[in-house]
Amino acid sequence: MKKKGLLVLLASLLAISLLAIGCPPPAPRPDPAPARLPKLVLVAPPGPHAIPVAYLVVNNRLAAVAEEVELVIWENPAQVKAIVAGGQGDFVTMPANMAATFYNKGMGIQLLDISVWNVHYIISADSAVKTLADLRGEKIAVPFKGAIPDLMLQILSVRQGIDPLVDFELHYAVDPRQSAQLLLAGVVEHALIPEPLATKVMLQQPERLHRAVRFDVEWARVVSKEIKTPLAGTVALSRIQHRPDVIDEFIRQYRLAVEWMVANPVLAGQMAEKHLPELEFKAGPVAASLANITWNHVQARDARDDLEAFFTILMELSPEVVGGALPDKGFYYPGVELE
Repeated sequence: MKKKGLLVLLASLLAISLLAIGCPPPAPRPDPAPARLPKLVLVAPPGPHAIPVAYLVVNNRLAAVAEEVELVIWENPAQVKAIVAGGQGDFVTMPANMAATFYNKGMGIQLLDISVWNVHYIISADSAVKTLADLRGEKIAVPFKGAIPDLMLQILSVRQGIDPLVDFELHYAVDPRQSAQLLLAGVVEHALIPEPLATKVMLQQPERLHRAVRFDVEWARVVSKEIKTPLAGTVALSRIQHRPDVIDEFIRQYRLAVEWMVANPVLAGQMAEKHLPELEFKAGPVAASLANITWNHVQARDARDDLEAFFTILMELSPEVVGGALPDKGFYYPGVELE
């Protein structure tokens, strides 16, 4: 009996082994989808750069990665520095040189894109003015001494044999609004003014004022056709960098927002007036202004050559404008494949 029982046991074990060998292993369970964040905070400057960010919020375009999305408008460089240093947001739109400076100061940000390539114009009351050379001996209102608009004016001048400190009478204003006021009041006949303020000023005195110099066109003419002028983009703060899935979705949706705005300036102006009341936008002027801004969404990895070339030229006059050095490769987010 013992022998028979042993044979039955061995047969049973053999059958179980054969069944196990013949059955495929269970399929691995798919990884669960990353959880949505309770809240994302998007931070934008007080200007047209805020419009594509507002579009994301108004149309709930980040619902796949966040339950709630908040838009905060920063008012001045000190405030945006505090936001970045304190980790009070997730994605922040800012000037490219400001982003480089924050990175070089160890604030741990990563640049995602460049979307704005020109906003600067010389607005003139003299219809004969077509280039900077036509402004020799003239008084020009210039905002933000030592900042990007001033540095670009100096570079554009020097590259065509003009000494801006000798050949122009530069009247430095505390900000673009003061530049515009000086021009409108007739204190100066020419002023360096960024969009959207440039359009607003021209609409107030359309018979008197015209666009004399567009900086990106002048840059291509006298500096380089190969080196562009990457002015502003969006960064990811350190508190969101552990979620590349969220960053990638933001890049996809932000690109679509920029494309929608450029294709639909009238609707974009209406949205800005309705949903950005703190900026006191009016739909008509905003729509007109959007056409005078050079928009092009380029991921940071693809804009790196332009950024480094542009920063290098700026650093010839003022190294501190980018924090004293070119940012290393850690500054540039690796990017995402877009359709």
